[in-house]
Amino acid sequence: MKNIFLIVVFLTAVLSACCLLLISAGNAVTVNSEPASRQLYTCGMHPQIISEEPGYCPICGMKLTPKKDGATYSGAVKIDPVTVQNMGIKTTPVALRDLTRTVRMSGKITYSEPHRYAINLKFSGWVERVHVTFEGEKVNAGQLLLEIYSPELVAAQKELLIALKSFPVESSADTSGKSFLEVARKRLKNWDVSDEAIEQLLKNEEVIRTMPIRSPATGIVISCNITAGDYVEAGKELYRIADLSQVWVIARVYEQDFPWIKLQQTASVTVPGLPGQKYTAEVSYVAPFLEAGRQAELRLVLNNKKGLFKPDMYAEVDLHGKSESPRPVVPRSAVINSGVRELVFIDEGEGVYRAREIVTGVAGDSDLVEVLSGLMAGERVVVSGQFLLDSESRLSEAVNRGAPGDNYGKVPSAPAGDRPVFNLSDIYTCPMPEHYHILQYGQGDCPECGMKLVPVEETDNSGFYICPMPEDRVARKEPGRCPVCGMALVKFEKETGYDK
Repeated sequence: MKNIFLIVVFLTAVLSACCLLLISAGNAVTVNSEPASRQLYTCGMHPQIISEEPGYCPICGMKLTPKKDGATYSGAVKIDPVTVQNMGIKTTPVALRDLTRTVRMSGKITYSEPHRYAINLKFSGWVERVHVTFEGEKVNAGQLLLEIYSPELVAAQKELLIALKSFPVESSADTSGKSFLEVARKRLKNWDVSDEAIEQLLKNEEVIRTMPIRSPATGIVISCNITAGDYVEAGKELYRIADLSQVWVIARVYEQDFPWIKLQQTASVTVPGLPGQKYTAEVSYVAPFLEAGRQAELRLVLNNKKGLFKPDMYAEVDLHGKSESPRPVVPRSAVINSGVRELVFIDEGEGVYRAREIVTGVAGDSDLVEVLSGLMAGERVVVSGQFLLDSESRLSEAVNRGAPGDNYGKVPSAPAGDRPVFNLSDIYTCPMPEHYHILQYGQGDCPECGMKLVPVEETDNSGFYICPMPEDRVARKEPGRCPVCGMALVKFEKETGYDK
């Protein structure tokens, strides 16, 4: 009895399991078979619109077309492997790396302004002897340049000696006497008489008839405006001396290269007059304004202790810039720039390529460009054949809209509530009949006669063409395609409305 009971339980369990499997299989067939037999419809311009029945797009009024799974997606196209090979499509991953750029400029070597010295007098007198007489002569700091006789200077020396005799420094306790002596000394110092000359005057107690003028720095005489016997007035420039141990390189940089240039950045300098050699310079100044040629002045400091560089020599500057941190970059060839937006095609695998709008930043070396938004590192972008993909994508959209003989590019007959809404009062034209080809959305002035545009419905202007997408706001006198969405313009008659 026990064995019979176990057999009955086993058979009952097996039968229950078989029933469950059959019910599940029947449900699976039902679920999968219903979508397979159902045809869906979509709009070629608005693929998000999907309907189970044919009709018209509620957005643009276009006739819905059968949806083809695996053929065309929103901004995407599917291509078989053989076509991919024939089109020569190549992809590369979006890389996260440091972006570099070499900015090349031409410049000129010039004097370093902080190392230029002008020598002039603060008193008038006669030049009695000149020790440095020509431009280009090298002088050292403290070297005697000339000797000058000045009655004003002689008188100031006598005042100092009289003050010294009247109030001896070692014996006088009168503070007023010391003050008079100090005033006489400062007068000479204010005329750039050196402390050594003043001490010699006090020591010898004898007026120095001619005062020596010495060089304030070591350098090259670049200007000499004096000869023996000249009478010079206070303020006249006698010499100009330049220390050429350090020179400047003045270059010009275009505004698009500003992101790559920073202060204290090193650059490589080559001089055509010194072939085969490269020298290092440092950026010390970038002008905060642009010049007439949309360029800014760039100043670099160049060491010239060996005296190799001469002012007015031409120089070529290579400045190597680098991004502050790694960033997503793609080859420039991957970007399709329409002038309005920038697109790339993403490889989604299995032959599917999807167009995506991106925003690019600065361009670097090796034909790389920075991606500010729209892409992530690791995604694969098309670098070769993307223009063929773009054409294929547009062709697929055209097929979905309908063939040229099937009302292609026109708003089909549809219930009034389903057709796009156009407000004729938004379209303006010139009131002059010979300028009826001037059509635009919104007010303005005629570019040919300057008259104020008026609504087209107030004129006899008729038979113009408009884009079937109202939001594109495109109106033309002649047939063609919309420059915004690429759709064929449709004819609009004032009396009959759309050309059907």
